[in-house]
Amino acid sequence: MLPLIPLALSIVPELIKMVAGDKAGVVASTVANVVQEVTGTPDALEAQRKLAADPALAVQLRVRLAEIALETQKAIDLAAEQQRQAELSAIQKALENTQGARSTMVDLVQSGSAIAWGAPVVSVIVTAGFFLFLIVLINTRLEDNPLVANAINITVGALAAAFATVVNFWLGSSQSSRDKDATNRSLQEVALNLTASTADRTERVVQAIAAGGARPAAPAAPTSDAKFDKCLAVVLDHEGGFSDHARDPGGPTNLGITLRTLADWQGLKLDELADDAKEKLIADLKALTRREAAEIYRANYWLPMRCGDLPAGVDLMVFDFGVNAGPRRSVKLLQRAAGVTDDGSVGPKTLAAVMAADQLAMIGEMSENRLAYYRSLENFDVFGAGWTNRTQQVSALARAMVN
Repeated sequence: MLPLIPLALSIVPELIKMVAGDKAGVVASTVANVVQEVTGTPDALEAQRKLAADPALAVQLRVRLAEIALETQKAIDLAAEQQRQAELSAIQKALENTQGARSTMVDLVQSGSAIAWGAPVVSVIVTAGFFLFLIVLINTRLEDNPLVANAINITVGALAAAFATVVNFWLGSSQSSRDKDATNRSLQEVALNLTASTADRTERVVQAIAAGGARPAAPAAPTSDAKFDKCLAVVLDHEGGFSDHARDPGGPTNLGITLRTLADWQGLKLDELADDAKEKLIADLKALTRREAAEIYRANYWLPMRCGDLPAGVDLMVFDFGVNAGPRRSVKLLQRAAGVTDDGSVGPKTLAAVMAADQLAMIGEMSENRLAYYRSLENFDVFGAGWTNRTQQVSALARAMVN
């Protein structure tokens, strides 16, 4: 079943590191079993053909694989968090032990007990012994007597460890005492950072699941579907039918879907296709239905950009520009208008900033920045008028959608 692994990794790239890092091969085996279960064949080429012929089957497999990625990531994060917590507990215990020894000695000194001299005496003996044996080690020709050399090395090693303990007791304990609260705060901060990192990774994997579309048996919420359908109608109205303009860097396009996008959707690599395979792909593009185009738009644009979570009007601006110029560029435009870091990924901070902003002002700023981007392109002289009209029309519709 190993030949099925590359097919699965091309569909959900998040699985690559997980499969590579799983020495036991459990993840790879699970992935291969799911691909065979969904496609009904252990043959990679046959599975690829079935996925290309049945978009619903491809969506189902993408969701199943993304669920595996999510569960695996959760397990990795949980193991990392448990290891970190164990390390933090060990640090805390060491600090408490050192502080406890120091407190005990202080109590003995205050009570006038002779036992209080135990720690200083042992410390002097250990320190003197360490430096004494160190001097002997430096001035002795150890090659003349290997047995003596081994004995001295072992003794110095033991004394070095004891000397480190003495230094930690007399110098480190006081510092630990003073910094105990700060240390605890640092430990808490580490734990919080780990949790935040885990949440961020989990969120990205959840977006990967969303990018695969919904299961056929579990339709999305009506409100989300209504928002998507409304925005999709605007996009398809502007994109039109099949075209293959010589100056269009996207190449052959139908309903706004480029040949490369369709190839990726079918699990193919456009640059590696033979001429006859490419001709068949172009025929598939010309025969592309609105229903299949809608699934591609939902999986590759609407869900990754989290348009369903955006306010009405802003969702249209982000979706339409993402289709026309790429999801990452569109999200960055949104983030600049919202006043947050433009990293190209919609997360909790971006959503919070968008919700708190003036929607009409954001739409206006995004429209202006979109036009500025178009003017920077070298083929603006050919497509500029159409881009400008589209931006103005979409902006007007977006403003009308704002509640």
